[in-house]
Amino acid sequence: MKLTKRTVEALEIKDKDYLEWDSDVVGFGLRVYPSGKKKYLIQYRSGKRTRRYTIGPHGVLTAEEARTQAKKLLS
Repeated sequence: MKLTKRTVEALEIKDKDYLEWDSDVVGFGLRVYPSGKKKYLIQYRSGKRTRRYTIGPHGVLTAEEARTQAKKLLS
């Protein structure tokens, strides 16, 4: 699913944190915490290791701003 303001705010809060990935930008996603906090992140490979980098929290950043930053960081 494409991460937009509407889809991000509609995500349910679960007992454990989980990731929701964007369908447009590979490696761009959102982590939803049990507390209700939501943070944008990217996932990339460095050698043989997979790494994650937090871009910022939802609310401070919009989905479009986070997607733009993700594209820059992943390129």
